[in-house]
Amino acid sequence: MDRFCVNYRMMYMNVLSVLRNVCIFSFAATTFGFSQGYEISLTFKTGNDTVILGHFFAKSDMLISDDTLILKNGKGAFKGNKDLVKGVYFIYNDKRKFDIVIGDNRKFGITADTTDLINRTRFTSSPENDVFYEFQRYNAERSAEYQKLNGKMKTAVTDDEKTTIRTQMQTLNKERLEYMQKLIDANQGKYVAKFLRALIPPDSNLPEPPKDIDGNVTDREYVYRWYRAHFFDNLNIYDPEMLRTPFYEEKVIEYLTRVIPQYPDTICMEIDKILQKAQADDEIFRCILVSVFNYYVKSNIAVHENVWVHIAEKWYIPFAEWSTADYIETLKKEVTKKKPNLIGQSAPLIKMLTILPQEHFKAAALDTAIKFDLYAGQVLQDFRQTLKGKYTAILFWDYSCSHCKQRIEELFNVYQERKGNGLSVITVQTVNSKEAKGKWIDYVNEHDMFGWMNAWAPYDNEWRDLYDVSMTPLLYLLDENGIIIGKRLVPDQIKDLIK
Repeated sequence: MDRFCVNYRMMYMNVLSVLRNVCIFSFAATTFGFSQGYEISLTFKTGNDTVILGHFFAKSDMLISDDTLILKNGKGAFKGNKDLVKGVYFIYNDKRKFDIVIGDNRKFGITADTTDLINRTRFTSSPENDVFYEFQRYNAERSAEYQKLNGKMKTAVTDDEKTTIRTQMQTLNKERLEYMQKLIDANQGKYVAKFLRALIPPDSNLPEPPKDIDGNVTDREYVYRWYRAHFFDNLNIYDPEMLRTPFYEEKVIEYLTRVIPQYPDTICMEIDKILQKAQADDEIFRCILVSVFNYYVKSNIAVHENVWVHIAEKWYIPFAEWSTADYIETLKKEVTKKKPNLIGQSAPLIKMLTILPQEHFKAAALDTAIKFDLYAGQVLQDFRQTLKGKYTAILFWDYSCSHCKQRIEELFNVYQERKGNGLSVITVQTVNSKEAKGKWIDYVNEHDMFGWMNAWAPYDNEWRDLYDVSMTPLLYLLDENGIIIGKRLVPDQIKDLIK
């Protein structure tokens, strides 16, 4: 389907994102029954034009297949024989868009003025949209008041002023939540009530922690545990009707990234719980699986690689029947490449890693035969058995790469600064040839890069796959036990990790 990238949020204390334009729509109001199918008749006062009916899905704007309406003399109707799935829909025309809810009644009329959509939109035979727009009008007013208070807070000077403004903001928030709850209670059983409930933040009604007789908190984790356990109370992510909202995916990602502890195994365990339950509905399962997989694949956070590999191996590869065979095979290969070098894994063995001591570099500067000797140096059968520092950085680099030269010089500065804090370094030259060795020798001598291990592995290239050295420079950090604790780092990040 085609997709429109229209920003839309109905989040806490924000105005609904409804576009205001100069054009005027007038939808002919007709009373319909509740028979199967849908029909939305309309009159577009500006004349002939093309109007589209679409809906939100997870967070995207999706068009309804074949539901593009070409108005004749400014009139037309959206019609279909199948019931529209309940959710938040929109009517779109030439970058102008306004939103409606589809509940039990799929046949109704609308009168809308895009110069002021919130205040001048009216519905016939659609009580749920009456409530929806009543909330929008109220929310717009409260949001305007909140923005004024926020502006005053920025210019407030005294603590008393700030306290007064903060109290007013809290009162405004409280009144808004009470108003929403009133609408929800008055519309029990309707889709609009379910939608409004999903807008109530899970932290709006936090319990008090338990205290002893002296008033001291006895369980400091109580409120957090309650918040985590009740995060989805207001938005049931296993309800198919909630898929067609603009915040579904964001809420799932928010839980995984901001609520639970950010350890790879904890994240993976929570994703497993969610997906296991989601398997009861194919559409929900696919939506959540694709959403979380794409989020972690695109993330620049190193530990998130652990998460997407887990999702790919346990869920995507076995269950993504909608995917192509070619993509699944590519994904299998990527998982195979990533698994040996994930954070938390023991650093893979580099077979025949050869260390060239400082004496060799100095001698090679004076003797060409020594410089091009491919068999010189100390071969380590298992470099992991020789780790002496509390931390060991491994840099894979190429002498001919300007970016690599910059990175190794930065790393040398960090090493000089932090070697007293237990940092050791192994630099692995990745080009295996006689000419490469000679230029490598010259570069190290020129920059006096000694004190750490200058190494290469010219007799075996398995390490390229095990460390996923498809590009250089590539910097890992190991702990004293040889466990990978950082990857794809820049040298300054090593200082932060050591701290």
